[in-house]
Amino acid sequence: MEDRQLLGWMNHRIYPTFAMFIAYFMIFAPIFAFVSVSKWWSDNPGIDQIISIGLLIVLIAVTLLTLLMAWGMVFDIKALVSSMSAELASTDFGKTFKGFVAFGVVFTILILGTAAGLGLLVFSAAFRS
Repeated sequence: MEDRQLLGWMNHRIYPTFAMFIAYFMIFAPIFAFVSVSKWWSDNPGIDQIISIGLLIVLIAVTLLTLLMAWGMVFDIKALVSSMSAELASTDFGKTFKGFVAFGVVFTILILGTAAGLGLLVFSAAFRS
């Protein structure tokens, strides 16, 4: 891969993955927490259980999508490094393509930790009035 081909690859893979991270941590998690907390004030326990199960299904689906995007990007970067031209690999920029497995592990911990916290919030009855 030449350096001029790198921009198209980044537009295809890097930007959507980081957009998903922003959506997961900055939009999905707070809205999910708000809906989880708001169901505590409902008077109908049957509806609360349906909301809890629905929220859990959505949480699992969005968490898996975010994890797949994160690890897909890590594997794409590994493929990029293996197909990088010798000229690009010898540059300072080409030498920076290391440590992305650590990136994947850190984001896996963050994503699963957020999902576990939200899952506990869905089924928590501590603040029920």
